[in-house]
Amino acid sequence: MTKTPVSGCAKKVVLLFLVATAIRSAYPAKHAKSAALLTIGGAARVLDEISKKSQNAVPDAVLNGTKCFVMIPSITLETVNVSAGGVASCREAADNWSAPTFVKFQGRGIRAKRTDLLVFVLSDGGVRALRSGELQIGGQKRAAAPLVSTTPVTTQVELTAEVLTYEGVAGVLSSSEASGVIRRDADTSDAVTNAVPKKTIEKYLLSVVSFFNTITPTGIVIHHTAVIPGENTVPRSQRDIDKYHQARGFEILCFGRIYHVAYHFLIMPNGSVKAGRPERCEGAHAQGYNSYLGISVVGDFSSEDNPAGKKGPTSPSAKQIASLIQLCRRLKDRYHIPLQHIVRHSDISSTRCPGDRFPFRSVLDQLQWKTGDIKPKRR
Repeated sequence: MTKTPVSGCAKKVVLLFLVATAIRSAYPAKHAKSAALLTIGGAARVLDEISKKSQNAVPDAVLNGTKCFVMIPSITLETVNVSAGGVASCREAADNWSAPTFVKFQGRGIRAKRTDLLVFVLSDGGVRALRSGELQIGGQKRAAAPLVSTTPVTTQVELTAEVLTYEGVAGVLSSSEASGVIRRDADTSDAVTNAVPKKTIEKYLLSVVSFFNTITPTGIVIHHTAVIPGENTVPRSQRDIDKYHQARGFEILCFGRIYHVAYHFLIMPNGSVKAGRPERCEGAHAQGYNSYLGISVVGDFSSEDNPAGKKGPTSPSAKQIASLIQLCRRLKDRYHIPLQHIVRHSDISSTRCPGDRFPFRSVLDQLQWKTGDIKPKRR
């Protein structure tokens, strides 16, 4: 059979058709990648913005109990029903989160015209639902999401809610009344996900870790340093404690930096105050109370551990006590900390810290009175 020759004009038509088809197929992929980059970049920006604010923060117990986290950034409210994209990550270790997957929220109940939706998954059932692509939020079993300003969760309480949902407007959080379902985003293919730059994913995960390591302080725990194991004296400098705590694995990533010292402040024998980790970063000094600020006074004030002073000062110096009271007053006023939330380590844990020679009652008495007040005479 004789083949019919294809004219040059027909070849051009075929070529134009193939080019047009390629352009049409490439456009959705390019658009999906751009949308994915905007979503993950927006989620990181929102978390960084919330971390910098101290008002209406998520309680530390909620942050520590979260197994998976969903962020739906920049929801624009145009109709009652909402469909918006976001990202989800699950905790693999204390400071290690899975690479984000792209999800979509479909529901209603968003209050503000421009809102960020934060979903904290606390139960194994919620984790399974999220991974299966059918995580329901809201409904009749809705649990009000607690805030530090109204319901400070200062110990590791049992949180029975499967999911807690917050809305953020300009970085300020409130409990959300949203309801709906969170599914894996069918419009974002694996190819698009794999095309997201590694640096973009790393930046988002750093923002997640920093966010979950950020606190609004709700109390103060007073410690003494005692001696560093293997040495016969108390720490001579902040660097000594930094090296010891680094070896103990107390490091934390917060606000883009790594800190090792478990306490927020150290008070040296001469009364000078040294910064440990920032005030808004979770401590590593008292299990269950790491949303409390940790202040450690250099010395070993236990008559049992240090009876003759061979391990350093047996009682705080007058300069240390003066610095401690001044520091506690400042922190108490800044974070509206009630006096009953200023405690010794031994008040909340099985330890002798800060020792029986530490004048805690005298410190509390002085904290009750502001500078310039006339104290009543004791009878």
